[in-house]
Amino acid sequence: MNSLSIKQGILYSVGASLLIGPGFVFALDWTVQPSIDVEQTFSDNVNLTAQNRQKASITQVNPGISVRANSTINTFDLNYRMQNLFNNTATESDADINNQLQMDSSYQFVADKLYIETSSSISQQNTSNRRIASDNISSNDNSSATVYTLQTSPYWKAHFNSFADAEFRATYDFVGTKSSESLLSKTHSVSENISLTSGSDFKRISWSASVNNSHRFNSESETIRFQDSQGELRYAIGQEFNVFAQVGHSSNSFNSNSDSNKNGVSYTFGGQWKPSQRFSLEAGYGNNYFVTVDLMPFNRLHWITTYTNNDIGLNRGGTWNTDLNYTTRRTTWTLSYTEDTLTTQQLLLEQDIFNVTDAFGDVETNILLEQSQQNNIRLPSLTDEVFISKTIEIQGAFRSGKSELSANMYHTFRLFEVSGNKEALMGLSGSWNWKFYDRMNSIVQSGWQKTESKGANAFVDNRVDASVAITRNISSRLTGKIEYRFIKQVSSDILNNYDENRISANLTLKF
Repeated sequence: MNSLSIKQGILYSVGASLLIGPGFVFALDWTVQPSIDVEQTFSDNVNLTAQNRQKASITQVNPGISVRANSTINTFDLNYRMQNLFNNTATESDADINNQLQMDSSYQFVADKLYIETSSSISQQNTSNRRIASDNISSNDNSSATVYTLQTSPYWKAHFNSFADAEFRATYDFVGTKSSESLLSKTHSVSENISLTSGSDFKRISWSASVNNSHRFNSESETIRFQDSQGELRYAIGQEFNVFAQVGHSSNSFNSNSDSNKNGVSYTFGGQWKPSQRFSLEAGYGNNYFVTVDLMPFNRLHWITTYTNNDIGLNRGGTWNTDLNYTTRRTTWTLSYTEDTLTTQQLLLEQDIFNVTDAFGDVETNILLEQSQQNNIRLPSLTDEVFISKTIEIQGAFRSGKSELSANMYHTFRLFEVSGNKEALMGLSGSWNWKFYDRMNSIVQSGWQKTESKGANAFVDNRVDASVAITRNISSRLTGKIEYRFIKQVSSDILNNYDENRISANLTLKF
């Protein structure tokens, strides 16, 4: 486990927050919620090993703070925890200190013109998907890394009367780790995004243009560049039908042993049929061609699907993307399928460190108790290598007066551009939260994940994680929790087999 002082953690978050400007403090209505979390855990295999199992008694004392602020135009959201772990059975009594931070903010400097968005995070992640731990109790310095991310993005919206609208955005981000075991570089990235769209002066004829350019500078490996530009001219034939012409240019640069990318000029000609606000069909043909169906048969259901076949740019060949959302008063369902070219740094920048909202989008009242896993077990091994990712995911949630049930199913395929390794990730998870008595809840959770890799280091791992917990709201500020958790992994490598039984008792106090 990696250590970082609380002073460094606070300076990190405050420094990122100050990027939004001195007037920010006075523009928002602030809510500050300090807390402290105390937990005692007993594990019969704290190192997650097949042999030489080590029992452990771990004490946690975790001070934290949650800060939220909102106005009609500005937002600020920060969650921070200093996790102090004391292994009472170890020969050394030194504490392991881990900082966890998630901060997001947006601020409008000049009304309807100049904005800035900022985010930062600190988390602990598995350096390899061969040694997966879901939290810092089971991980150690050789299997986990503290990951830092920072992103700031100022942008300017310009309105040229009724002729055109424009957005000019610049983004800087940083991703780095504190671990000698991680193959992830310290990475600085700079990107520029420019978009122009025609205004109300244009009736039957409309147009748009965009330029997207990013450079990712890796300290230990190649510089990665993604660059594309596109222009479109569209002519409306009546209210239901329009035709368009698109021309673009791609110039990407990264090491690859596949033919997934080709630089050059692309062109597409096509049309759109939109007989109502609830249905549209759009198709285009050229050296890049596509078909998009956008369907909303009623207000609670929206489904959009696109098939593309590109000769120029990233993700060459046939690819699918779909997104379905269906909600009722008591349920919510989502289905998504995406194909994209990614880096591990992009995934780290996008992930949430704390579960700040539930499946229905409501703010969690206690993010510490709702955080069943501290580490993202779906990440690839930390690496600079570019990879193609194909992911399908289905999520569902149901709630009644006393129960809330949720389920998730996913499958991810990754093809790494340099090594040629192929990796498949498949998983199922579910939870049931039941308020069975006044101020008392039971929480049952389970998950299964299979990781399969083909290449130089082929392996198959099957991991099961199940837990049952009872929580009680002792008072409006004090919550108690008792939990039993079982983890088991069966691997093609006998040395990577393990199982763990764990019992923990927790008290969380809000000030």
